[in-house]
Amino acid sequence: MVDRRTATKLIRFHPEELRQITESARRSGLTPARFIRETALGARPRARSHAATGPLLRELARIGQSLDQLARVAQASQDAALAAQMSAALERHHALVRHLVERHGQKGESTL
Repeated sequence: MVDRRTATKLIRFHPEELRQITESARRSGLTPARFIRETALGARPRARSHAATGPLLRELARIGQSLDQLARVAQASQDAALAAQMSAALERHHALVRHLVERHGQKGESTL
């Protein structure tokens, strides 16, 4: 049996207060009502990463692993030009991932 919430309470906010609550709820991945309820009950909702960022970073990690393997093969082949190109491509990939992680605040998320 589902324990449903049936009691209600009207709360009034200034428009700026509601904007701040709505923004904080959005960053936490919660509805404003759930954010208010959980915060009032002592929870400290944390900002979540953007929903699309996790899968994107995981795919970039897979591509990075493939580039790393190709760079090792290129170095083993003793083709200096190919090894240099692969190393440069791998470094550009790493720079892009770092940029995305910093831009989207993915600190602490272990997707790479």
